[in-house]
Amino acid sequence: MSPLIAVHNLTMGFGQRILLRDASFEVHRGEIVAILGGSGCGKSTLMKVLIGLVRPLAGKITIAGTPLSPDDATSYASILARMGVMFQGGALFSSLTLAENIMLPLTDKADLPEDLAFTLARRKLAHVGLAGFEHFLPEEISGGMRKRAAIARALALDPDILFLDEPSAGLDPITSAELDDLILRINRQLGTTIVLVSHELASILTVASRAIVLHKESASIIAEGNPRVLREHPPHPFVAQFFHRTSHEEHA
Repeated sequence: MSPLIAVHNLTMGFGQRILLRDASFEVHRGEIVAILGGSGCGKSTLMKVLIGLVRPLAGKITIAGTPLSPDDATSYASILARMGVMFQGGALFSSLTLAENIMLPLTDKADLPEDLAFTLARRKLAHVGLAGFEHFLPEEISGGMRKRAAIARALALDPDILFLDEPSAGLDPITSAELDDLILRINRQLGTTIVLVSHELASILTVASRAIVLHKESASIIAEGNPRVLREHPPHPFVAQFFHRTSHEEHA
């Protein structure tokens, strides 16, 4: 089967600072792919490139066979309709209730009447374990619940691809494990392809079917594969450091 996301010879960065050079990889339907790497290697930037918020310096990206081209408003709109995004921290509108946050894409993009949009928002909240919290403001719920609400908003238009930026960051181990279970349930029940940026090892090893490891020093992808296999058979010293939480000196 053709890949859902295909990246060919991608170079990205800002000015003279190159974060990733001449990189190619694919994401196939139904996968949960984790983008890994150390601080400053470009993980979140790569996610923004994949959704068209940051323009690459070179290379080509296709989504379901369609070139990702933000300059082509019609094709870009059709691609965006296939995507749902949870940004780091959730990025919920603080002045809106949880239901109103989820209703935004339903009324703005899908042009649904408000009563139907509210019904669907309630269903999305229930799907992520937040039934009964429709009228709560983001500040009135916990950090883990805000993450769930942000995922519900990302799922509002039933996307083919869900992008998650550091979904478990800042959560306690129990809440993080519950969020991992939610991600797996979304993938298995809805068939949603998931691309996530993370540095949380426990979550990566629990949910990801494949990992792509970025390396800051070489501005390249240095490993790709099942994260449990990469942990046991690291193909690069940095991969060993990352999965075994060791310092550079210990591998020198």
